[in-house]
Amino acid sequence: MKIKWIFYGLIAAAVLALNFCGSDNVEEYTTEEVVTPTQGLVTTVKEVESGQFKIEDEQAVDDVTASQIIAKYMDNTIDTFTVEEAKAAVADTSSHPTHQRRSSVMRMASYGLMGYMMGRSMGSYRPNASAYVDQNTYNRVSNSAGQSLNRTATRTQVSRPKSGFGSSRSGSSGSSTRSTRSYGG
Repeated sequence: MKIKWIFYGLIAAAVLALNFCGSDNVEEYTTEEVVTPTQGLVTTVKEVESGQFKIEDEQAVDDVTASQIIAKYMDNTIDTFTVEEAKAAVADTSSHPTHQRRSSVMRMASYGLMGYMMGRSMGSYRPNASAYVDQNTYNRVSNSAGQSLNRTATRTQVSRPKSGFGSSRSGSSGSSTRSTRSYGG
């Protein structure tokens, strides 16, 4: 009788060991599409009220490194920023008035197609129509620069570890797979 229970215990321990040890060594992967722009973009942002900005225009350009933001202020001054300057301005939390003004420009630009140049995924992000001066501007930009960026972007399939049971990266049960779709303009 004792041998029978010891035998059952050994079987149960072996099954548990196989389930837990084996799952830590098996990595499950999911494939997703990464969409990267190959064209650059020039975004013009206009101050519509003191400290409030809207996207006035966006134009695709041949070279990604030529991407820039042009800020038109109500006092008739104009600033031009590179994408690197835009990223730095958004990340800086300084409360200096000049910084706040530039940060507002960059944030508004990031809500449009410039968001792709600043690191937003072309597969999962769609520009916000309310960031533009009006619906007609949004439609025009989407149908010209937006479609051009989408049409010329590179698409790469990337395998990534799937989170969930059986993955050595996560102890959670269940998994999630993200579907991506390119912005078509």
